[in-house]
Amino acid sequence: MKIGLDIGSTTIKCVVLDDALNITYKTYERHFSHIVEKAAELVQRMHTEVLHGAPAQLSISGSAGMGLADACVAYSRATRAA
Repeated sequence: MKIGLDIGSTTIKCVVLDDALNITYKTYERHFSHIVEKAAELVQRMHTEVLHGAPAQLSISGSAGMGLADACVAYSRATRAA
């Protein structure tokens, strides 16, 4: 499974693909400048409602998404080093 988040200056788009690359879920929502909170909400929603706890690859793009992606990488490195 794959999750794609495209986070722009006003909206966040999310799509989930199954292993055959079929779209199983998609959404387009305003984030009202609460980028981290909205991204976390969407990922949690996908985890429980679509993935049912299964692992997935996450990709993040967009003008506002790049900062979030960088923060995720930094967090991942910090938790591995601990």
